[in-house]
Amino acid sequence: MLVISYLSYIFYGIIRYSHSSDWQTYKQYIWIFKDSAKKDINTNFCFSYVKERDVYNNFDYKDIYNVMVWEFKDLGNAELKKSTINQNVDLEDVKFDSGEILNKGSKLELTINYGFVFNSAINVNLDKYSKIERTFKETNYKGFYGSINQMSFSDEKGEHQILLDFTKRITPTLFLFYKGHQSFYIIMIYSKNLFDENIIKILNLE
Repeated sequence: MLVISYLSYIFYGIIRYSHSSDWQTYKQYIWIFKDSAKKDINTNFCFSYVKERDVYNNFDYKDIYNVMVWEFKDLGNAELKKSTINQNVDLEDVKFDSGEILNKGSKLELTINYGFVFNSAINVNLDKYSKIERTFKETNYKGFYGSINQMSFSDEKGEHQILLDFTKRITPTLFLFYKGHQSFYIIMIYSKNLFDENIIKILNLE
């Protein structure tokens, strides 16, 4: 009976909280690219993970860059200034009682706490091996360019909800909090190849 109850709990979590894979939804987010960049998107490798309150999209740009566009619908009214970027955070012991792993076995794995909620802010936490080289701050976005090993997204209470792990090696990354189109987004551009902060110019951040 105990085993049945445990399995029922596991299956309930999977059905209620897991993202669904999708190969069409990303088309609704292609506006994030400037027109000059859209022709270089390889749609054969674009996909989404969809839930009611958040949508994760991955775009392949020039067969070199991954562009992650993650919408968090509950933060549509959140103030950008409340989202913080924290460095030298110990992430080695971050674990969740129940959750899912997206992109299993890829260069960027995401471990997600089932039932996570971001009510008023989302914060990014970088581990001690990650480094920020340049920061950005405009009216509707802020972020950084640097190299990332591990990072997490935490809620307004500082509790970790999502862990992102570059499993192969420390990776050049552009990271942005972005408010636009009546919602809130996290955007990441990363590649195994070296690049600089000018990659931001492919994005339509108006």
